[in-house]
Amino acid sequence: MKSILKEYGLALGVTAIGFLIMGSSAVMSIGKVSAFPPSIYGEGKFLFGNIGSIQNDKDGKPAWLLSGHWKSNLVNMSENDKANSSAFSTSFEMVMLDGKNAHTHAITNFILKGKSTEGNSTVVFNGTSSASLRNGLVQNVPTMIKFMGNKVVSIWIDPSMVDNHFGNTPIYGTIMKPDAGFDRANSNSNSSR
Repeated sequence: MKSILKEYGLALGVTAIGFLIMGSSAVMSIGKVSAFPPSIYGEGKFLFGNIGSIQNDKDGKPAWLLSGHWKSNLVNMSENDKANSSAFSTSFEMVMLDGKNAHTHAITNFILKGKSTEGNSTVVFNGTSSASLRNGLVQNVPTMIKFMGNKVVSIWIDPSMVDNHFGNTPIYGTIMKPDAGFDRANSNSNSSR
């Protein structure tokens, strides 16, 4: 019986490796591959990105690392659009810089109250949202979301409404392009800063 299992196990292993090699060859032959849908931009479509932020403690010192994702259709909204058609949501893990006390949060139910611009490259959305905290969902939290230079998103949650849980600075993240990850990973050029 053990002999039969070894033979089948070996055959199964060889078959699995063959599928992996064929899959890798197919991906390489396609050329440009993107894990993101190509149609996320445009009227009524969503932008999305990553959260990567360091938040301060109650003394104003860096203490927490935030990591997660967000998505939004706000960039396509005008001030005349209905507030309930706006969308911004994020979910992220929050962990102390020493790796302790990891937990998760979500910011959802954004209701757009106003839209403005700062300079030529920053669009500001003011409204309210719901924030998940340890004791439950806190609703109607004043929230400001900024899209800066088509590269950065900043999320300010009124500290007084959430027990200063996210510190006194905005939560920061990046705005992803549909194929930016692939282009960056396969670029032979040096980036300039």
